[in-house]
Amino acid sequence: MRRKLQLMFIFMCLGALGVHGQGIGDRNRAGDSEGRYTIQGRVYMPDGRPASTVKVDIDNTDGAKSYYTNVDGTFQTGSVKAGNYTVSVTVPGLATEREFVTIDRDSPAGQSYKIALYLRVDGQKKGDFYTNNPRFKEVPKPALDKFKLGVEKLEKNDGKGAIVLFDEAIAAYPNFAIAFHQKGTAYLKQNELDKALEAFVKAVSISPDYLEAKFSVGYTQYLKKNYEVAAAVFDDVLKQQAEMPEAQMYLGISLFNLKNIDAAESVLKKTVSAKSGEKLALAHLYLGQIYAQKKKNAEAVSELEKYLELLPKAPNADRIKTAIADLKKQG
Repeated sequence: MRRKLQLMFIFMCLGALGVHGQGIGDRNRAGDSEGRYTIQGRVYMPDGRPASTVKVDIDNTDGAKSYYTNVDGTFQTGSVKAGNYTVSVTVPGLATEREFVTIDRDSPAGQSYKIALYLRVDGQKKGDFYTNNPRFKEVPKPALDKFKLGVEKLEKNDGKGAIVLFDEAIAAYPNFAIAFHQKGTAYLKQNELDKALEAFVKAVSISPDYLEAKFSVGYTQYLKKNYEVAAAVFDDVLKQQAEMPEAQMYLGISLFNLKNIDAAESVLKKTVSAKSGEKLALAHLYLGQIYAQKKKNAEAVSELEKYLELLPKAPNADRIKTAIADLKKQG
């Protein structure tokens, strides 16, 4: 009876995290009581695709920290102090891109500094991203101009304004897959899941190999708790690109929710062994739940402690600490 209550308690901790309300681009956060600001941005590959799971190094006089981009190319630091920062991205075969960020100590607390980094092939000169980008080669100028404005609106968190502009871009060029994906992202940020899913599916129908749009279909199905469909989509994504830890993590969590515990364990173990970081913290949390169910208390404690190490200020941190203490008592 005590073990049953213990497992129920940990499961409640999973729910307390609010994982289903989490949007793309919001999974790379951290806490640092010493700082008052954040740096966030998006990294693009030379063909216009978001640069997924690439390392972003951020240096200043206090040292360096590394982050990994989400599947949509976004990243966000934990809290940082005022000062001068160098943000750099190095990908094999591509030129290293750097942006410099200066945070004034008189800036309002909580301010976020936004940047974009456009990766280039070695030797390629810097220029207009859209002009040099083969993905936009067929897009007529009126559609591209509306799209650019839509991206700017979206980066300023004006989802409604962005959607209007993306619709105008699509009207000018109906096969604009990237515009459909960005429109879906705007709807997702507004928690309009059905409209987001419709836009993502349309993007994939236009461009079947559009990996980021396909991931977004799976993620939206996951948010809608359609776990069987989500698992199938994530599995397809991983067949297209095996090294995508975020897709692995959500596949594992979907399998967990489908009560396929052994398969979920296998997938989540691969996730945490390949690469760790704040955006993969949920993999440790769910592995902890799985190990607790299997009465592997030492392994459960290790995973839950790793989760807290990555997200020390998680909403369910106190409950997880209590669960860890209970597991340790059980031995």
